Amino acid sequence: MDILSNTVALSRMQFALTAIFHMLWPVLTTGMGIYLVIVEGMWLKTRNPDYYHHARFWSKLYVLNFGIGVASGIPMEFQFGTNWAPFSEALVTFLAAFWDLKLQWHLC
Repeated sequence: MDILSNTVALSRMQFALTAIFHMLWPVLTTGMGIYLVIVEGMWLKTRNPDYYHHARFWSKLYVLNFGIGVASGIPMEFQFGTNWAPFSEALVTFLAAFWDLKLQWHLC
């Protein structure tokens, strides 16, 4: 019960759960993106309607997964600012570069 009264431990647990939940989505969308490229290529090569329908179905789920990944990353930025404000100030240049790189990677 001592851990439930420790604010720092609670903040760390909250951020860990948020980060774990968030990191599931980029991995899933990356894998789905590779799959979609393969299925689209197979459809263009063979003109089999099954590949076309698979590509359309999985592309809708891809968009949904991407949106969830973006939405789950927003609370992480607020947690950096509220739970670890001095830490964020000390590492602001690194974190800004990291988030910029992550954003560019998602948009590719």
